[in-house]
Amino acid sequence: MISNNARKSIDKMVERAIQASPLVSADAPRQIEAGVDLARIATEKMVALTVSSYVFRVTFLIHFSGDEATRAHFAAVNRVAVQELDDQAFNDSIRECGNICCGNLNRDLVRVFPHVGMSTPNIIDRRCIDYLGKLGQGYVQHFGLLGNTGPALAVTVCVNEFEDLDFSGDFEEAEATGELEMF
Repeated sequence: MISNNARKSIDKMVERAIQASPLVSADAPRQIEAGVDLARIATEKMVALTVSSYVFRVTFLIHFSGDEATRAHFAAVNRVAVQELDDQAFNDSIRECGNICCGNLNRDLVRVFPHVGMSTPNIIDRRCIDYLGKLGQGYVQHFGLLGNTGPALAVTVCVNEFEDLDFSGDFEEAEATGELEMF
């Protein structure tokens, strides 16, 4: 069972992770909406990562498309012209964004759980979301990145607990220390 405190803390961690990632840029502010209906956000693919511990596994999915707006966003993030962002460079950019976003979540989770590891990012078809329930998760939340400008993006977090999860924390006080994490 995942307590309400743990669910709220996970939501807060994910929102912080998204805000501190290249999914949101300073020139295109976005509102993060928890509990969004994914049907409102048209995407084609997902970047899939996991964060695991002895007591849980978080599947972290970033929904995106290869459309013009998304390519322009990631070209700007990488400070290159859109024409220079070929398919390989675009896929590498979205994977790296997944690493950054999920790494931010991982850092917050390490404050509560000492043994946490993160996977490498993979790009999968969006239709795989139809099989998310097969994971037997205890908690699923969808986050939409909404705004008048920028690409259509969403994040899904799926938490599987291997024992009861009940934690909370004041994550507003977390500071970046510049420490290098070795895996």
